[in-house]
Amino acid sequence: MALESFEVSKDDTFGDLLNDYEKKQKTKVGVYACGYFEYWRMYPKTLEAFVRGDLEKVLGQLRKHLGPQVEIVWPGLVSTLDEADRAGRLFKKENIDLVLFVAFTYTVDVISLQCLRYVEKVPLILFLRQSHRDIDFQGNYEQTLRNSAMIAASQLTGTFRKMGIFENFEVVVGADFEEEPYRLIRKYADAVGTYHYLRELNIGIIGHVFRGMFDHEFDRTSITGTLGPQVIDIQISHLLDLWEKVTEEEVEEYAGQLEWVRRYRFQDVKEEEFLRECRFTIAYKRLIRRFRLDAVCFLGQHYVEVKTGCTGYLASVVLAKEKQYMANTEGDVNGLVMMCIMNRLTGQAPLFGEWGEYGEKENAMQMMMHGYGDPDLAKGPEHVRITATPENWGHQGSGLSVEFTARPGPVTIGHLIDDKRDGWRMLIGKGEAIAAAQSIPCEDVTLLYKPEIPIKDFVRKILKTGFDHHAIICYGDVTQELGYLADLMGVKKDQV
Repeated sequence: MALESFEVSKDDTFGDLLNDYEKKQKTKVGVYACGYFEYWRMYPKTLEAFVRGDLEKVLGQLRKHLGPQVEIVWPGLVSTLDEADRAGRLFKKENIDLVLFVAFTYTVDVISLQCLRYVEKVPLILFLRQSHRDIDFQGNYEQTLRNSAMIAASQLTGTFRKMGIFENFEVVVGADFEEEPYRLIRKYADAVGTYHYLRELNIGIIGHVFRGMFDHEFDRTSITGTLGPQVIDIQISHLLDLWEKVTEEEVEEYAGQLEWVRRYRFQDVKEEEFLRECRFTIAYKRLIRRFRLDAVCFLGQHYVEVKTGCTGYLASVVLAKEKQYMANTEGDVNGLVMMCIMNRLTGQAPLFGEWGEYGEKENAMQMMMHGYGDPDLAKGPEHVRITATPENWGHQGSGLSVEFTARPGPVTIGHLIDDKRDGWRMLIGKGEAIAAAQSIPCEDVTLLYKPEIPIKDFVRKILKTGFDHHAIICYGDVTQELGYLADLMGVKKDQV
């Protein structure tokens, strides 16, 4: 049977979507650890033994901190040109994602370059390590060789500049036994893994960008070329066809599986409206699976909501709770990419919000989340309500929305915009979600974001930098990872 496009095919095998594809599961880090063969001859009884002891400490720390999502490719200690060549061939064969360069003594750069020539397009992080953190005033010459990595590293980075290679390498500095350098290496490895993850993503957009929201408009070619994901237009008819095929029996069965939703307080939402939302959720999830989507954005206003008689927000709540597929609305594809980034870095379903009113006393801004979000981010289930929607775009009845104010804690905000003057830019901000005495009763999900600077200065900065009217928010501090990722993408960083 001849293959057809996903837009017209009646089965689930298509000519223009990958049908049999295994995504990359782990980030491969090639660890290049080196000494200098000349020194083994000069101090044959002790120096190499010292170095191998230091090396075992470093490898142990790397295995501890990098975790199961990272595979270490280890060619052994390199001290000769032949060993460097074998290391480079191994890295190339294994198709590594990141080179970690660690010198244990001085060595000539011609040896190191023999390996690195095989992986010139691969990101590189240089770990300048020492066996101790303070100057040893009692050390002999052999011990200075044991900690002569700075000479090797500076010689190599100077050569990078002269040759115009590895222009965006990163540097981490610390003693073998310290925790901080390994945490930074992990953050960089996470950024590299996220970079490759984005290049395998399929994002579906159903409908179009909300009419008149020019800041959301996007260039599919530019997104794929710079950020990585492919954006696939999904016809509204595909969603509605799946909606029509959902049976009442399937709706009743699925509603029974959503007992966790019914544990929340319901207000002004009738059973028939909840069941319509269940029907939409079934169709939405089937569409995601059918077209191999990793994330999805749909414009409900107005057509889909009128046709289905619901907001579709329950589907977004369910997806946020499950944390596997990211979803948002209004055609904000750039924001959806940031949601996927934060999900990859933290395992959370980030909140999808827009700027609201600011408060001087609280030094905070009220973020509005479009009526859905992961209810696990509330202070507790008693703070969550399932309510009527405050915005009716022509659907039947009261619709469905979710209300809670997100719990306190450190948070990161981010977004992406394609700037005519400066190209792609990434918003990166660190702040705090502050506590509210009770959930704000506005039939919406909210978060009180407190930046690290005075709120009026923050507002001015957001407006002056010209970012989108949305912001994506996750708990924890991933600003370092976002910065690394922006550099890997070639995207300018705007930190607020």
